Amino acid sequence: MIEKYFGFTKDPFKNTVDLEFLFWAENIRESYARVLYQILEAKGGLSLILGEVGCGKTTLAKLLEKDLKEKDKKPYLLYDPLLSSFAFLSKLVKNFTGKKELPRSKNTLREILEEKFKEEPFVYVLLVDEAQLLRKPLFEEIRLLLNLEIPEGKLFHIVLLGQPELRKKLKKYPALMQRISIAYTLKPYDEKETEEYIKHRIKRAGGDENIFDKSAVKEIFKATNGYPRLINTFCSNALFIAFTKGEKKVNKRIIELLKKDFEFHVG
Repeated sequence: MIEKYFGFTKDPFKNTVDLEFLFWAENIRESYARVLYQILEAKGGLSLILGEVGCGKTTLAKLLEKDLKEKDKKPYLLYDPLLSSFAFLSKLVKNFTGKKELPRSKNTLREILEEKFKEEPFVYVLLVDEAQLLRKPLFEEIRLLLNLEIPEGKLFHIVLLGQPELRKKLKKYPALMQRISIAYTLKPYDEKETEEYIKHRIKRAGGDENIFDKSAVKEIFKATNGYPRLINTFCSNALFIAFTKGEKKVNKRIIELLKKDFEFHVG
């Protein structure tokens, strides 16, 4: 109903990862380039991407997963790292080897992975989203996997994407910290990027990129501090209010109404 009203082909501000709406903000571009270089060229073993909630870490993970497949790598994106050591190793073996019947020994699982990585060095990549949830046993498993190397580099690459507290956790494991080949922190958008982001998503959805006037964009930026997930929330609700009022444009007044409803997000 709202999509038809504004001439969209699909919802431009749905809070799910849809790479069709990918916005190449400077943060995403830089972090993507650095991680890809480490995997494809430098053959470093561990990349660290930090960012607050709603900064685009999952989007970056999905983008890397897609593009690595296109570059003949074999990535596995792990969304829920709250696992036992055995469950973690089992998931890696299943996804990297295709084996369905697995041994009950962690040592044997590690041996299977080592053999696979040596057969195809520099091909397998583990992407861990929400990595701040990792527990001590998995940090140890990651360290052991990163010990697998040849003179040309690490046989296996791991990308940890998590909230800033992940850095504090990693500091407890100096041997793992020393293996980090790149570390990058995603930041929220500035005001200019916020405007470009809103226009980009509307345009991708087939609508008029100027539905949100400049005063509305300024208020959205102030209310969300440039966090993409919050921008989506505000824009989606703003479009609904405009629709109910029979208006084709979103102005400052509509955003000010929204700010009262979303006081728990603002500031």
